[in-house]
Amino acid sequence: MLTLSSNKENNGVGWMSNLNRLLVFYYVIESGSFTGAAKQLGIARSAVSRHISLLEEEKKVKLLNRTTRNLGLTEAGKVLFDSCIEIIQQIESADKKIRKLHEQPTGTLKIAAPISLGNQHISPLIREFMALYPELNFDILLDDSVLDMVEQGIDISIRVGWLSDSQFYARKLLSWPRYLCASPEFLQKHGMPETIEDLGQLEWIIFSRLPSPHQWTFYKNNEEFKIQVKGRFKTNNADSVRESLIAGGGLAVMASFVVKEEIEKGSLIRLFPEYEIGEIGMYAVYQHRHFQQEKIKLFLDFLVQHFDSMDLTAG
Repeated sequence: MLTLSSNKENNGVGWMSNLNRLLVFYYVIESGSFTGAAKQLGIARSAVSRHISLLEEEKKVKLLNRTTRNLGLTEAGKVLFDSCIEIIQQIESADKKIRKLHEQPTGTLKIAAPISLGNQHISPLIREFMALYPELNFDILLDDSVLDMVEQGIDISIRVGWLSDSQFYARKLLSWPRYLCASPEFLQKHGMPETIEDLGQLEWIIFSRLPSPHQWTFYKNNEEFKIQVKGRFKTNNADSVRESLIAGGGLAVMASFVVKEEIEKGSLIRLFPEYEIGEIGMYAVYQHRHFQQEKIKLFLDFLVQHFDSMDLTAG
């Protein structure tokens, strides 16, 4: 049941006062009496009477024919009551639609993800999720750049690496170790590096989207080794780095899941496995922590559950 607003009449919100009076008028007719309306709305009978009087003054017409036993509508009252029914139905319909958003996911979820990760992992998951919720649609944006979530109307952005948008919230889905790799052809041509320091003398494939694409830090036995690298080939696309790596274009550090199959097949070789290069995380970034729609919560939970059960490392 709809309830009255607590706004006072002198607060400048005239339409709210008018809506309150229309609600009182509706429940007077619906219940058949001032007393019945007062009980349904939880207000005093005198307040009901005042609302009706103010409504009649405002409309400059008599709305009710009142006797000690009966309560009837005038012609003007009948017109107004029919309009009240339409208003009440529209409000209740809107309320039902809002509740439905929280009970059963409907509408559209707009998801952004990097191209490679989106094609390999996110798109198949979305198709699986759509099978569970047939009334939910998806709009998927695959792009290696960080898209503006507000401008593009993105609900969830899947990001790999680092987070810089402090105004957004994020859930960590997974993390992978990073591996230094090269192709057998590259190592045969340029020789196997014997020390970490040798890496600075070799050709690298530069991934320009990294915060520091020309510097890598390796760790071993609590020691830190910073290496400055150089390369003639630079790209902002992770797939391009991977393809150039396989083709023998140079050295590169990549997330283990990106090079897993190539390492297993022998088309790539992992170098200096005794050194750590840190981990790279995958995050689901979203805009609102509060008033989050059920469809966003459900998909976030689905992603977390799925990636918790996966092993995307190269072993």
